[in-house]
Amino acid sequence: MDKWLNNNNVVKVISFLLAIMLWAVVNNDPASYSSGVGQAQVDTKVNQVDLKVRYDASKYLVEAPSTVQVQLRGRKDLLAMSSLLSSDSLDVYVDLRNYGSGKHEVPVQYEGAPRGLEVIIQPSQVTVNIEEIKKLKKTVQVDLIGEAKAHGKVGQSIVNPQTVTVTVPESRVEDVVFVRAYVSVEGAEEPIKTKVPVRVLDRRGTPVESAKVSPAVVDVQVPITSLPAKTVPLKVDSKGTPADGYRVAAVDVNPKKVTLYGAKEVLDTISSLTLPSVDVDGLSESKTFSVTILLPDNVEKADVESAYVKVDIVRMDETAIRTGLTEQEKPEVQDPEKITIRDSVELPIRIQGLADGQASEFVKPSSGRIELEIQGTKEAMDKMDKNELVASVDVKGKPPGQYTTPVHVINLPPDVRITNQQNLQAIVLIKEQADNQRVNS
Repeated sequence: MDKWLNNNNVVKVISFLLAIMLWAVVNNDPASYSSGVGQAQVDTKVNQVDLKVRYDASKYLVEAPSTVQVQLRGRKDLLAMSSLLSSDSLDVYVDLRNYGSGKHEVPVQYEGAPRGLEVIIQPSQVTVNIEEIKKLKKTVQVDLIGEAKAHGKVGQSIVNPQTVTVTVPESRVEDVVFVRAYVSVEGAEEPIKTKVPVRVLDRRGTPVESAKVSPAVVDVQVPITSLPAKTVPLKVDSKGTPADGYRVAAVDVNPKKVTLYGAKEVLDTISSLTLPSVDVDGLSESKTFSVTILLPDNVEKADVESAYVKVDIVRMDETAIRTGLTEQEKPEVQDPEKITIRDSVELPIRIQGLADGQASEFVKPSSGRIELEIQGTKEAMDKMDKNELVASVDVKGKPPGQYTTPVHVINLPPDVRITNQQNLQAIVLIKEQADNQRVNS
């Protein structure tokens, strides 16, 4: 037997006979060995098969089901042979090359099925959505995240290329409002040169997921230069009157000094920085306030944004309370014209320093108006014209984003002061105005 198998001629004869037998099995008429109407038909199990889409990807975007269910039906011997074929031999697809934009019901087709087998596809038709691709030319805006070192001044960012092509479905064209490149300058001391991805955002700042950008990455340079610095003491006053029987024993501020950064000629004019007054009216115990440091005009930044002011409230000497003040301690009788009175006024907030191509809106107060609580002598209050008071916020040099910024009030008479200074803040949303979009079909 071993000699036969080692003989090439014997092996060729055996192979030929096996090939004839296999051909006979495949091509045998089922009626020749089945009873009744023929050999029974059997089904394969249902399989999930990838649904391919044929379309012009350079012109359209398509939404279609990713899979369909496929089942094969036929003679058992043919099904057995089909199981030996590659899973990629059956190509299930929809052909959209003759369809235009819109929703369509299209038949599911197939190729590569073995002869003699029935292919059952569920569903036999699918719904597809075809959208024409639009290309928009958009300018990239660099947004800086974080703060550089206190002594660093961040200059105007440079981006290359300045313009990119945004590809979106036709239905999302109006959603492409902002094209952003985000760069972190947190703690930076030296100029930054980096590559960052480009993001496409809608009017609310939400990413437009269907958008594709070319190029997807841009080069960004952020110049950072050192600023002159000057350290000055912090000063603070209290206002109001503590509860009956109590007095202010001491007012302490922490930190006691602040370092300011800006142009040397500006810093040379500053010898100290006075914080907004803290209100002790009605206090019967010590209290610590957190006070925002308001920067003088043309000062770029400070090393801290707020300070803590501790007001020590103590009881007055009980003997002094019972017997009254001595002659030396008795206050002078005030001139009626010098009596201090309080009032309030509501002003619209003006936005100053808004760059060309930017728009803004108030997040808080949403009305864009702020209420001032003021205090002054009766004479000064009577002479004051409330219509001359102007409240404003300065957003000069700020890129699109949301900012909390102090409200400044001008034209206030010398003998009138604001008593709610610490509450004079506004939250402003700066947006890029949507230009007329250039659309390339």
